[in-house]
Amino acid sequence: MKRRRCGLWRWLHVTVLIDSNVIIALLNTRDRNHPKAREILTKLKDQEYGMRLTIDYVLDEVLTTLWMHTHQKSVVKKAYELIRGTPKFIKFDYTTPEVLDLAWEKWESYAKWPEKPLSFTDCCILSFIDTNDVGFLATFDSDFGGLCQLV
Repeated sequence: MKRRRCGLWRWLHVTVLIDSNVIIALLNTRDRNHPKAREILTKLKDQEYGMRLTIDYVLDEVLTTLWMHTHQKSVVKKAYELIRGTPKFIKFDYTTPEVLDLAWEKWESYAKWPEKPLSFTDCCILSFIDTNDVGFLATFDSDFGGLCQLV
């Protein structure tokens, strides 16, 4: 499979997909990346980056991680409401069968342990970015380096 840079600049509409680690750090004031998450969100208010969005696989990762680490339904509920209930903050979208098939191809091609330990969710993110012309990815995960345009 040919390696492709994620997303294309569009002259009117640029989008940034927000990864789970940014959302988790934003919600957890004790997270070592909390200040960076706030900084990224402040940066994303700039029109240069356009619309903020995330996908169902990221939602799953956020909720599962928060539940496993906090054991607090209130924290998980807050995350769910932020992602699903505040479209002004973040648009929510679903992966399609096309995205899933491409994600599987990417996972088979890119994922190598321990050099590039991409998860299937990571590959869903990359595939969603490619199939929806998303311009940027906001993440703290260095494994995406060289695979797409990071904020």
